[in-house]
This record gives sequence, structure tokens and C-alpha cells, in this order.
Amino acid sequence: MKKNWKNQGHIVDFFFTLSLFCLFAASALIVVIIGSGVYRNTTVQMEENYVARTALSYVAEKVRQHDTSGGVRLTEEEGETVLVLQNTENTTDTDYLTYIYAYDGWLCELVIRDDAPFSKAQGERILEIDTFRLVNEGNGFLRITVSDSGSSSASCLLHLRSSQEHREKP
Repeated sequence: MKKNWKNQGHIVDFFFTLSLFCLFAASALIVVIIGSGVYRNTTVQMEENYVARTALSYVAEKVRQHDTSGGVRLTEEEGETVLVLQNTENTTDTDYLTYIYAYDGWLCELVIRDDAPFSKAQGERILEIDTFRLVNEGNGFLRITVSDSGSSSASCLLHLRSSQEHREKP
């Protein structure tokens, strides 16, 4: 009789160890599944933010590079507001303009001679975006808003240093 109790004790120990291992394996699997979902969501959000913020940073840097008296202006071209940058580093007798605008779902840039006609279709595609808005807020402030196809939006308010030149001169 003692022998039967001893065998049953080993079987109970075996099943307890096996069930504890299965519980550990199931817990580890659940943690991996949850972690992969969090990683996937984080990657998608980073990609969405990348497009909007990169486009915004690109335009803001271009504006800063051309921030001289008369170097930055907004104009209406083909029914939409377009950013026009006057190239100040002119090594020839020809003046060039840089146009930054949205066209066909893309942020585009076009560098042409001052006397050449503007056409949105000629621009170089920079980044795929959904909307691109430029607003002159007054007092030298320019608001740039970019959103991508994932509905992520970023906005920047720039103060043009060249706007202070007009106020400081008597």
C-alpha cells in the first residue's frame, strides 16, 4: 500500500510541475502578444508624425534661409496660397524664385526664373501630404500647418525677422 501512495505522489508532482509550466508559457505568450500590439501602434504613430513634422521642419527651414527683406511672401497661384521665396544668393544676373505648395497630395517645390511662368505640375515632389495651409497672421507671423493621410497634423508659427527691419527703420 505504501508503494501506491508513493507513485501517486510522483504523479501529482509531475502534473503540478506540468501545469505550472503551462501557466508560465501561456503568460509569456500573452505578454508577447500585448507587446507586439503596442510596438505596432507605436510604429504607426511614429510614421504618421514623421511625415507631418518633417514637412513642417522642411518648410520652416526654407523660410528661415530666405528671411530677408522681401525674401518671403505668400501669393495666390492657381486658386491656392503658395509660399514664394526670393533667392538672395544670386551669383548671376538672373533672379530665381522658389515656390513651395501642395499639389496632387504632395508637398512640392519649384525653383524657376523670376520671369518664367509658374505651373504647379512642374514642381519636385518632396513628401506625400494631405493638406498644406499657409496663413499670414500679421505682425510678421506666418502660420504653417501640414497634415498627412493618417490625419496627423502639425502646425508652426514663425516670426519673420525681416518684418522687424521695417519697423526699426525711421
